[in-house]
Amino acid sequence: MAPWFGPRRYGWGLTPISWQGWALTGAYVAAVFALAIFVATPQPWIFWTLLVLATVAYFLVAFLTRRM
Repeated sequence: MAPWFGPRRYGWGLTPISWQGWALTGAYVAAVFALAIFVATPQPWIFWTLLVLATVAYFLVAFLTRRM
């Protein structure tokens, strides 16, 4: 399997290096916007819970599909 994320040129972290990595990043950003629009105002505790779960899932997938 080809890596989806690679090390950044400067600083810490990972950056998308394939279309799968960019698709995952776009889906994460879209999910955060959807949560902010539809969930944040009526139920803030649900918003924060789902935001943390989405962020942990994103980081986990990025870590597992990184280039060594």
